[in-house]
Amino acid sequence: MAGITSLGVHTPVALPYLIAEGLLPHEPKTGLYSWETYVFAESQGEVEEEVLATKNCVVWSQGNFIRNVFRFDLEGEDLIQAILTKFPPSGDVGPKQGAKAQSDEGYSELNRDEGPSDLAPSCQEERPRSLERALVVFLKSKAHIYFLHGTNHVLDLPFEVARAFPAPRGAILQRKASSAPPSPPTPQIPAAPPNSFLSQLHPSSSYLQSPTLIKSFGSTQPNRPSPLTGKSRLDALFQDVLGSPSQRADDELAPLYTLTNPLSELGVITYSIQHPKPRLSGKTKPGMSVEFEPLDSAETVVYVSAVDELKSGKGHSQESLMLLVTINRDMQMCTIWHAWYIDEKSLSSLLKQRAAHKAAKARRRSSFLSVNIGTGATTPAVRNREGTRESFAGAGSMRLPGEPSGAHQLGASSRKPTRQEEEEAMASQMDPDYQPSASQQAARESRRISSLNTDVRASQHNVTASFGGPGGRRNASFGGPNERKSFGHRKSRGSTPGSINSRSLGPDDDLMDLDSSMDADGEETLESIVRHIRATFDAVGAESIFGGAGDNFKRELVVRKLHSFPLASGGSNLDHHANSIRVLTLMGRSPQHALNVYIHQRQAKDLMCLRLKIKRRSLWPEMPDSPSITIPIYLGETKLEQCNDIVKLRHDSVDAVLLGDRGLILSIDDRKPCSLPKPAPYRMYNALAMYSIEASVDRDIGRNRVLEDPDRSGLSLVNAGSNGRYDERTSDGVHHRRQLQLRPKDDFVGRLLEVCQSVLPSRHSKAIPTLWCLAHAFLLERPDQMERTTASTDWVAFATTVFVLVINMIDERARAALRVSSVAVSKTSAKPSSQLRQRQHGRQSMQKSTWSWMDEDRQRSGKASTTSPRGPSKASKGKDQLATIAAALAVELQQSAAPWASSHESLALSSSDAMRLIIGLHIFREEQKLCTLSSNGQDSNLLALVVAQLGTWYSLIPWSHETGQYYELEGASEERWSFVRTVDRLPPQLPLMDEPVGVFHWFEHALDVQSGERYPTLDVIANLSAEMLSSKARNEFAVQLTPRISKLSDMLEATSGLNASSTITVELMAKHGITREFMETLPDAIAAPFREAIVRCEREPPTTWSPELLALVGREDLVVKFNDHIITPPKPNATIAGAPRDVQSVCHALEHHPYNAKTKEASRHAVSQLIFHEDRRLIEATSLMHFNSIQVAECPKQPDWSDAHHFEQQRKMMQWVTVRMIALPAGDAMIHYDCQTPLLTDKYHLPGFSSACLMQPMGHTLTTDRSGLTEEKVNWAYFHAGVSVGLRVSHNVQGIDTSWIAFNKPNELTNRHAGLLLALGLGGHLRHLAKWLSFKYLTPKHTMTSVGLLLGLSASYMGTMDSLITRMLSVHITRMLPPGAAELNVSPITQTAGLMGIGLLYYNTQHRRMSEIMLSEVEHMELEDPDSGPDPLRDESYRLAAGFALGYINLGKGKNLRGLHGMYLPERLLAIAVGPRPVNAVHIFDRATAGAVVALALVYMKSGDGAIARKIDIPDTETQFDHVRADMLMLRAMTKNVILWDGIVVNEPSSGAPSWIQANLPACYKTRFEYITASSGRHPLKSADVPFFNIVTGLAWALGVKYAGSGNTHARDEILSVLNYFYMVKGGADAYYYDAKLARSTVRRCIDVLALAAATVMAGTGDLQTFRYLRRLHGRTDPETPYGSHFAAHLAIGVLFLGGGTYTLGTSNLAVASMICAFYPLFPTDVYDNHVHLQAFRHLWVFAAEARCLVVEEIDTHRPISMPIIVMLTSGATKALTAPCLLPDLDTIATVQTNDPAYWRVTLDFSSNPAHLAAFRKNQRIFVRRCPASEAHNSVFSSTLTALNSNNPLVPSSNNNDKQWQTTLLTSLPTFKDLDKADLELILPPSAGAAGDVHCALFTDERGTVVDDRLALTRSAMFGTERDELWNLRVLLAWAERARESGEDMRWLGEEVVEELRARVEERRRVVSG
Repeated sequence: MAGITSLGVHTPVALPYLIAEGLLPHEPKTGLYSWETYVFAESQGEVEEEVLATKNCVVWSQGNFIRNVFRFDLEGEDLIQAILTKFPPSGDVGPKQGAKAQSDEGYSELNRDEGPSDLAPSCQEERPRSLERALVVFLKSKAHIYFLHGTNHVLDLPFEVARAFPAPRGAILQRKASSAPPSPPTPQIPAAPPNSFLSQLHPSSSYLQSPTLIKSFGSTQPNRPSPLTGKSRLDALFQDVLGSPSQRADDELAPLYTLTNPLSELGVITYSIQHPKPRLSGKTKPGMSVEFEPLDSAETVVYVSAVDELKSGKGHSQESLMLLVTINRDMQMCTIWHAWYIDEKSLSSLLKQRAAHKAAKARRRSSFLSVNIGTGATTPAVRNREGTRESFAGAGSMRLPGEPSGAHQLGASSRKPTRQEEEEAMASQMDPDYQPSASQQAARESRRISSLNTDVRASQHNVTASFGGPGGRRNASFGGPNERKSFGHRKSRGSTPGSINSRSLGPDDDLMDLDSSMDADGEETLESIVRHIRATFDAVGAESIFGGAGDNFKRELVVRKLHSFPLASGGSNLDHHANSIRVLTLMGRSPQHALNVYIHQRQAKDLMCLRLKIKRRSLWPEMPDSPSITIPIYLGETKLEQCNDIVKLRHDSVDAVLLGDRGLILSIDDRKPCSLPKPAPYRMYNALAMYSIEASVDRDIGRNRVLEDPDRSGLSLVNAGSNGRYDERTSDGVHHRRQLQLRPKDDFVGRLLEVCQSVLPSRHSKAIPTLWCLAHAFLLERPDQMERTTASTDWVAFATTVFVLVINMIDERARAALRVSSVAVSKTSAKPSSQLRQRQHGRQSMQKSTWSWMDEDRQRSGKASTTSPRGPSKASKGKDQLATIAAALAVELQQSAAPWASSHESLALSSSDAMRLIIGLHIFREEQKLCTLSSNGQDSNLLALVVAQLGTWYSLIPWSHETGQYYELEGASEERWSFVRTVDRLPPQLPLMDEPVGVFHWFEHALDVQSGERYPTLDVIANLSAEMLSSKARNEFAVQLTPRISKLSDMLEATSGLNASSTITVELMAKHGITREFMETLPDAIAAPFREAIVRCEREPPTTWSPELLALVGREDLVVKFNDHIITPPKPNATIAGAPRDVQSVCHALEHHPYNAKTKEASRHAVSQLIFHEDRRLIEATSLMHFNSIQVAECPKQPDWSDAHHFEQQRKMMQWVTVRMIALPAGDAMIHYDCQTPLLTDKYHLPGFSSACLMQPMGHTLTTDRSGLTEEKVNWAYFHAGVSVGLRVSHNVQGIDTSWIAFNKPNELTNRHAGLLLALGLGGHLRHLAKWLSFKYLTPKHTMTSVGLLLGLSASYMGTMDSLITRMLSVHITRMLPPGAAELNVSPITQTAGLMGIGLLYYNTQHRRMSEIMLSEVEHMELEDPDSGPDPLRDESYRLAAGFALGYINLGKGKNLRGLHGMYLPERLLAIAVGPRPVNAVHIFDRATAGAVVALALVYMKSGDGAIARKIDIPDTETQFDHVRADMLMLRAMTKNVILWDGIVVNEPSSGAPSWIQANLPACYKTRFEYITASSGRHPLKSADVPFFNIVTGLAWALGVKYAGSGNTHARDEILSVLNYFYMVKGGADAYYYDAKLARSTVRRCIDVLALAAATVMAGTGDLQTFRYLRRLHGRTDPETPYGSHFAAHLAIGVLFLGGGTYTLGTSNLAVASMICAFYPLFPTDVYDNHVHLQAFRHLWVFAAEARCLVVEEIDTHRPISMPIIVMLTSGATKALTAPCLLPDLDTIATVQTNDPAYWRVTLDFSSNPAHLAAFRKNQRIFVRRCPASEAHNSVFSSTLTALNSNNPLVPSSNNNDKQWQTTLLTSLPTFKDLDKADLELILPPSAGAAGDVHCALFTDERGTVVDDRLALTRSAMFGTERDELWNLRVLLAWAERARESGEDMRWLGEEVVEELRARVEERRRVVSG
């Protein structure tokens, strides 16, 4: 209203495109297309969008650009409508059960046995869900939904859509009414009755004509009647008699539906009816039930709330407000409805409620009636229906929270019903078939009841539907949908109150009419409305579990009628009538929220205003976290003056309703519209547009062409846009774009208006926007008034608005003078225009650059600058007449606006209100001083003028412009401004401030006296008035206007004047929202205490701080990332680690090329290079494990060899090398474990083996026969190769799912792909594998694939007991098939893998059934037929797998074998392991012993059970060793010590005690150990020593398992000493006889186990001493070294360099069990051997691998760096390490600290902060940030020296020259010449390290440093003349003085800087004084 602007003729943006593409003719008629305008709020502001729809095309445009075009030519259907709306994300369908399980647990304790226990979660579980915008295009039979981010869906529609409306969640659909067929002229022969035998033989076919069935949209039960409103069978009989057509009438279908999700079904819109239940005696509140009915088919929607009417932005749908407006074509009535969404309940709450119902139904009771009412045996047991009709789901009879529970008895019984009676009553009401436990006869059978009851019972039993349709179990209704009558208490059902036929037959109907009983305030019925809404949630939830809905459509939107009124007669065409009705809403801003609904009838030009009051109540008051619901209450209706059309305009936060030419309504209290200003001429083009398409077509037409004014009578208002834009559409279809300014363009003035609204009473605050608009319109019509001031039109209008409220303070003489001056100005005109003067003023203020002060002359005078607002403007030599102009306009506006003001109350402010206004404007002005980015000084001076003028009028001397007063010093002086004077009067009393108090003064006072006194805020000022009721919304709105004062007041109050410690201060800063960005805009003095607290906490912040607190102090490097780490390669130009530059390294690099890591492994390689930067051990180990590269062997020619013999020896050597090569993948998998992120779009390469061998020393390359390296010949080798490549895939990679696996699936299943499946399963990626693909893998019965897939799935679902995986495993295990089932043709290897899969799947569950199966397979004693040979299935490998599976199921549960009592588990296992062996079953016991021993080891692991340990221990005497298999001695020795875990303690060599291994040897072997050692390897090999060798190895193996991954050098040395001993034994004697060869073979196997045990202790460390032994083992190329020995050696090398040095092994129960399984001491003799141990189990070490490598990265560059750290253990000991490195066991660590003074210290506190430990287990990377030299060192000398060293040109750096140039340039500037080197480093970080990178945070985050603050303060001290600048210095020095008195060091600025500032201020004081 402030001004109307013409924006030219408005045409769709996409229209030229459609014309150019030939989709529309050259000059299309408006009937060929339709278009709508939408306004969406974006981050940059409101954006206008257009949707243009033609017959087969839709174009979406945004702004002036086309975003997307959708064509529907191929659909074969015409386009009906296209809308823009919002949906939940496409993947979010319904309630997410996974996310809601936790919320259900949270409510379990609150609910217990209370009423809301099953109902509240349906509302509580709803979480704010982000909505995504989508374009919905409706065709005749389908709807296309296009999400704007790219996803699209196609939805089949069960009906044709007449019209669609955007809704807060999706869309509302109006079903198109079908034309009714003509009735037959004569009655027809009636059909068979519904209950006759004939009707049962020939069921009705009406369901076949159901549109829902035809469109496949719903139920699978064809005998169900039509949805929602099907007819009863009595109605069907009447229709048959009258000859109704077979097709259902149109009014039987619901007219309105909801589309809330593209992936869910449509929902029906129903309205709810509430009625009370009979009140029980002694109860004060009756019960309440609800019924649901669809809206009348005659209802047509004309308005739907597209967004929340309250604009609250809440996530809960209950807290928003949604309205619907419909018209009834039959009754000619208009109805407004309140609507709310009802979401589905979670599965847990539904199951809980269903279980309670089933429990109640299982019991029987006598009768609904009390036993006191019975009249004898002949009295029928009638069910009490409480005189009410039930809802669809029986919800009408369900007990609501807060209602009386129990059975409703007819007798007057005062006793409280028992719990059983309450449950029986609930069950009986929910299920009509429920029979009470005490009943002697059926409720429905063998009863003598009246015929009426019989009919009613029959209708309940057969029809059971509302209005005769299918539905809940409820009382019967008679009549069709137009004659709805029922028995019992119920409310009017019709959508219009005038329908007699729609009323129910029952008493007290009028008592339940909410509309008639509701008073003007609505408080009396508010509680019943809340209970009504709660009942709807109850009823809808009950339908889903009790099956009472009976519909094909779900209920998602429930409506409640608010009011109805008759429409004016204006034609019978419904469509025309509906389109001619316009509905708008306008929200009030008062604390007591109110809403006006304006309904305009275009034909009759009538405008009706309905007033609603908005209330908010808790939905579940008894629950603490209950959501709130919004309840609209109808207050009344008012008929306004007629107008042609209405439209709702929005300009930022201002809403208004334009009533055609009648005027504008800005407030809901406006009874008369404000008149509009003179309309602007109609332009052809928008003069403000940058280009015009039309102008480019016809250049003869000027851009300023003006059109003739259209006929006003035929104008309609359409296409409301942003910023007050709308279209005036003429009768010929031309759209004229207009803009009406509703708020100031100056944002500062707009906030000032909001300040006035917040502090003034409601009657005045509502008039503020209108007054400003009127004043602005006056000024636009009189531009001559602006020539005497430099202020903008917005500012003058604001001053006028304020003066209107207090204009009564001016006497008549002053008013006359103002009128004379106004008339004089209007007769004279000045030459220079005000617009020109304002432009000149703007240019002057922008001439100086932001940093121009840096180059100014240091000797300039201290005079004020030319841009200072204190002096008069150069454009005018006289005073500024702003106050005079505003006062004169206020006088005139008060007189001209009298008719409009009469609709309001008196606009004159009382004295108290005026004082609050003055103080509020003052507070807002002080708020601007706290922001350095606020508007310029001109706005502050203008506001000072307004406040000073108000103070002058009210004779408030301290607030006036008198000389020496506050505002005179602030710029409101008579030298510059012209003031309006009036007669003096008695000044009123100010409530808070007798005189103005500035924020600087207040802050200084708080620092001086250490006071927590708050500065007044706008909410405090507003609450001083008794008329203004305090509300949360008003207070929040006031705080938003003064956020800085509020935050500072909170801080001062919480810290008692900033007298708290630095840690507490920082925590309170985060609590009250004081961020780093907030402090950047605070004045330096105000921010000084907060910056000081941050600096004090910056070095070592508490370890318990949250990420927000760490970011506040600038320590983002301490933020522990809880998400899984993502491997990102470093930058290409990054120097990952400093390369050695010595001559030896350079020469060595020429001979041996360094190992170049692949791109996918670059990040891992960067870390590994830092770990092993001293030598090439990792590169050597990696090259040794390369199985797909050329192998290297050495076979020198002997002097007596011929060339042919030499070649033959080389061939043999190549065969032995090939055997070693096929054993390499096991070690390669460990070295490259978890290092790659594969590209999902590429095939994952699975390499094979190399067939070439480089023979040294001649350098010949020989090639082996490829036929011997095929997958059929060396199947397990290729399987291990696939596992090796698959284990490289990182655990945290996303996207390894069914599609990726199927993409990499070969056409022919291979062993390598089988290994890949196992590796993916070990990494947890097979959890995303679809089950159908699993069966596709298993169908061909490829053995390797079955093994890999079954083990992989079990590993991925470890410990879950997944039923589908269990069935999948069961069909592959003969023992788990049902009795009598045919055995499948499954290989024994597959069955062995299946057993282990069961163990993994049921890991740690103690499942009894599975434990019984595994135990039975271990001890299976079926005697074998000697003729058929041994059992091919139950060999040692199979029984060992069963033992491992039994151990995994009961891992470490030896002391608590719950659920296994009666199985005698230890006795049965010991009987097999150490018990006597029958002669006929020795071979069976021999194969079962290993499985039993392993099972005992795993079950009783770490239990300390001495009895079990003694029984499983090795025999006591040497003679008994002959009766035990030698390798079992090794297992038993290991098992005994694993059970007695705490007894394994390694002794230090310095203690003099014998080694642990020697101390635990049997007494008979202790001397032999010393004897063999003393023989120096000359002891002969004999089989008698084989038990001794195995026992020693078993003890060493147990020692290695105990200290796995610890890096304990004493344990390593003890194991290596035994290994040396075995080397001496093996190499000291020759083996010619079988006895010696047997002993030598045992020694070789023991050496393999010992090497693996030593590597286990040093896992991941790359220990050189251990690596020397392993290289020796790898170099074995002789015929005596089998495949298994090579396999063990390569496993040991892989363990030693596990994960490239970033992984190690753990000692948890699972880790120990996995190491025992993977490192089982009996290795295969060849590549096919699986008789003893399945080779696939060798990769289960993955479960023992732990990521404990601490990686330190610079936060600015994300490059790993080397840094010393200090690890403090829980025992108090400390370790000094250098990261990246492996940490000790995390459970033994207390803290980890970085120890590099060049970087900020980072501390991980595992003991005090569990979040640190949990986060480190997921991500082992920590980030550090380089700190300034001044913080890194305590002394000035050391900090300066460090800064000089970092800039030393002798330091090699690539950017050293640039660094020196930058330093020289900066130090040459006058501003920086006084900075020392340490301060200079803050501006230019040193070039050494990564801090010199251009990506350093100092260059990218644009945050200031202390140098910036020092320079700004120095400049203010030297040249500052502004009052605020001087106050800033004064407060800063006051704070420094307080810090000095308290003895604290000022670490932020420094003592020297403060003293320098103090000296400069003192020097200026002397100059001014002198």
